[in-house]
Amino acid sequence: MNDWSTRAIMGVFKDRDDADKAIDDLQRLGYGINDISVIMNEGTRLRAFGTEKGSRGGEGVAVGAAAGGALGAIVAGLTATGSIAAVAATGGAAAPLVVGPLAAALAGLGVGAAGGGILGGLVGLGIPEVRAKEYQRDLDDGGILVSVRANPGTEDEVRSALIKHKATIY
Repeated sequence: MNDWSTRAIMGVFKDRDDADKAIDDLQRLGYGINDISVIMNEGTRLRAFGTEKGSRGGEGVAVGAAAGGALGAIVAGLTATGSIAAVAATGGAAAPLVVGPLAAALAGLGVGAAGGGILGGLVGLGIPEVRAKEYQRDLDDGGILVSVRANPGTEDEVRSALIKHKATIY
């Protein structure tokens, strides 16, 4: 077990507004861009933010301008600072957008075109395969995964913030 499998609390949202409200609550608990990661597929990114992909810095500005809210700020801030990874998906689908500390962790594992995509990356981080498959399925269905590296003793508060806003937590 590593830091991700023991400290990460992950929830999947079907709705951008719910994810946005949960991130607002997480920020009130003291979590910021160094603690929160977001994963979504390309279709979800376009639906949630309505922007076309551009250069790394340009995309962050466009997303921030178009999106607003806590989710938009997290994605824009992390995109603009380079805390982003595009992980090759299987089946020819567009690469998912991964921002935050989770992007760095996946990149450190060499997850990419040959790395098995998000599923392989999550398993490589110590997430049980059955759970990683559930996350992958939810992402494929248009979900937005929000992951938080919880500080010791705050796990229940973090889970409550996600569940309060309709996250599915496995």
